[in-house]
Amino acid sequence: MRKKINYKILIPFIVFVVSLLFASNVIKKINYGLDFKGGFEVLYEVKPLDNETLSENMIKSTYKAIVNRIDTLGVSEPEILIEGNNIRVRLPGVKNEEEARKRLSTPAVLTFRNILDEKLMDSNVLGTPGASLDYDPNTNLPVVALNIKDNDTFYKVTKSISESDNNSIVIWLDFEEGVNSFATEKEKCGQDGNLNCISYAVVNEGFRDNVVIQGNFTEKEANMLVDLINSGSLPTKLEEISTKTVSPSLGDNTINKVLLSFVISIILITLFLLFKYKICGLITSICLFIYSITVLYIYNNIGGVLTLSGVSAMILGIGMAVDSNIISFERIKDEIRNKKNIKVAFKEGNKRSLISIIDANITTFLAALILFIFGESSVKGFATMLMITILVTILIMVYLNRYFIKEFLSIRYKKENIFLGKIEKISNINFIKNCKYIFIVFVLFFASSIVSLAFNNVNLGIDFSGGSLVNVRSEELTEKKVSDILNNYNIKNMEKISDSEINYTVKTSLKKDDINLIKKELNEYDVNITSISNIVKQELTKNALTSLLLASLIIIIYVAVRFSFNFGVSAILTLVFDLIVVVSFFILFNVEINFIFIASLLTIVGYSINDTIVIFDRIRENKKLIYKDNIKNKNKLKDLINLSCSQTLTRNIWTSITTIITLLVLMFMGIKEIETFNIAILIGLISGSFSSLFVAPYLYYLLEKNNLNNKDKKKKYEDELDEKIIIGING
Repeated sequence: MRKKINYKILIPFIVFVVSLLFASNVIKKINYGLDFKGGFEVLYEVKPLDNETLSENMIKSTYKAIVNRIDTLGVSEPEILIEGNNIRVRLPGVKNEEEARKRLSTPAVLTFRNILDEKLMDSNVLGTPGASLDYDPNTNLPVVALNIKDNDTFYKVTKSISESDNNSIVIWLDFEEGVNSFATEKEKCGQDGNLNCISYAVVNEGFRDNVVIQGNFTEKEANMLVDLINSGSLPTKLEEISTKTVSPSLGDNTINKVLLSFVISIILITLFLLFKYKICGLITSICLFIYSITVLYIYNNIGGVLTLSGVSAMILGIGMAVDSNIISFERIKDEIRNKKNIKVAFKEGNKRSLISIIDANITTFLAALILFIFGESSVKGFATMLMITILVTILIMVYLNRYFIKEFLSIRYKKENIFLGKIEKISNINFIKNCKYIFIVFVLFFASSIVSLAFNNVNLGIDFSGGSLVNVRSEELTEKKVSDILNNYNIKNMEKISDSEINYTVKTSLKKDDINLIKKELNEYDVNITSISNIVKQELTKNALTSLLLASLIIIIYVAVRFSFNFGVSAILTLVFDLIVVVSFFILFNVEINFIFIASLLTIVGYSINDTIVIFDRIRENKKLIYKDNIKNKNKLKDLINLSCSQTLTRNIWTSITTIITLLVLMFMGIKEIETFNIAILIGLISGSFSSLFVAPYLYYLLEKNNLNNKDKKKKYEDELDEKIIIGING
């Protein structure tokens, strides 16, 4: 009798074809950031309110307020440069430039006035941001909550207004004496489209805090009012100097190179998976393509702007996505080695591997969530992309992939090699014995970097050291000619800006003497050189590192609760180990450290935690299954750790290879602008692979051995005490 064909095995191929047709549309709709596609620039001169003297703190506060204003436009990861008393704002992904120009170029000075147009308060009474969207607990209608900073002033003014005949407050943006008036604006005050008289409210009592503006708003109307209040909550005035379109900071062809790199990477990873895992590898490759398209589709639909930080999160995501399947496949092979048939092995291997996959992904997701909540700019973009990749990994690379493979199992292959690849024999390696050599190498490496630091300064890019912005305007110059002229100077980056004339803007860490030489060399052209402050990058870096510390705290709490305290401490110390290795490498070899370096450190944290958790999960499992949680001496503890590391060695090697493939392709594509990123990730990945096998288990071994020693001492003390008591009684 002819066997009936199971047409369900065609499902993954059908889904693949549909995804392939869908891919082109998804890629076309990607919103790229300033580094990949440029955007829109506004240059402001910062001026103090009234007759105050402009201070550095006022400029910093203005920068923070501008960030909030930009967020109201729905863009992400802007570039903000502080140049003396000027602030240059570059916005990626702005679809309506006229709206952006109108909203950003307005000085937007906010004042509170009575209905007679007399000034009562200005934006100094508000914090940053000045307002936020909230909901009335009784009616669930949207309201606008004001963030009051100067509670005493706000209370005195509102109390005084509530007791007067004209008990109303009007909120104005850019009120002009003799031009604006509540009498003429009353009918349209607070209505959509009115960017001057933005709110009118009756005041019946004095308010100190918990101040809300109610007005039967729709959510859109409430959000608009929040945006307008925040746009006016600046401690200074902003006078627009110029606006222009800016070119990509990473070069015009970088997008195409990155996209091509990812296509080549997916093809190479597919070939690797086919070679290593046969049919399971083929199905995983199909799911990996579906995964990539799904991640980009979701990111597009939440308004994400793809920048280098997003790309770094995608690289980490692809590594974790493939890793989730390699973990499963290696666990299935473990079950086959235990003489189980392929179907039982598939079921048991998936069941055991799911715990490791969930633990690793939850740990990384929690870290990403903390980075999202407390981070800013590229840190928030990185965290958003990473959270999406984790959720899609669980949905597609775990559950969908397993469903497809389960349907293929119905064909009943007689040989596991055809279905899952060669079943290799596992050799038990003495990892604990070899751990000390890793630490010796680390100490020598770290000591060398400290010595290097004593003789050489850290090679900080202008993101951190500050520098100059050289702008050359000429219709005669070409990009090559400008590059040749500036070739003898310490140029960090050059970007062409399109305008009515040809512009070349060069970021550089030039000294004053060099600047004068450049002015002489380019004296026949229109040259403007301004200093760039490092305040913004310092703020972003401080924010990123603070977020990183908080994320580390969450990781140690989760691992301590989910595993044990010793596991948690070991995981964080291993993470620190990997970061020190990367930083030491950059110091030792004098590689430039710029803000891209921060994105690479965030990626390394993800790798480090993911690898370490997988090892710890196997140690915990073996401790229960083999030793029944009864480890009585350090020899058994060594055996437990050595066995667990040996079992996960293959998984570590293959996962590292799949991620290294992506990095090497990016490097071979010659994208010079992201060399720092590639080098940092590559060093971090190599370090993470070693540390998860040698450092994390060894640290855990030392902590557990100390516990065993304390238990032995306690037992010995109790035995001696019992013996003394017995002798005393007998005596």
